[in-house]
Amino acid sequence: MDYNDFELVAFWVLSLAPGVLLMTAGIIAHNRLSTAWVPRYLILGILGCFIYAVLAGGLVAKLFPPPYVPGLSEGRGLDLRGVGLFVGSWIGGLAGVVFALMTVAGSSIVRRLRDDRG
Repeated sequence: MDYNDFELVAFWVLSLAPGVLLMTAGIIAHNRLSTAWVPRYLILGILGCFIYAVLAGGLVAKLFPPPYVPGLSEGRGLDLRGVGLFVGSWIGGLAGVVFALMTVAGSSIVRRLRDDRG
């Protein structure tokens, strides 16, 4: 596995991680808690996504830097290795916000249908 393969896998992990985490947390909170969880879930989830979008790509790039290439280090070419990590974290942060909003909307619809039937 070379760095290009690692960057592709890391891009998808960074893109999907916040959405999956927030969707799972929202479903668990919907099934186990009252409606008081909604404001806290939204505030913490959206704030966490913004922090994730800012920090996650840089952290992964620091932990796994691209390998040294002499031709690129001398200024003969545009080195874009690692950009996918930052873009993946931005997409992941945005997807996390969307998934948090979708979870709250879905929870609200399910609760209203349940109350109407009961």
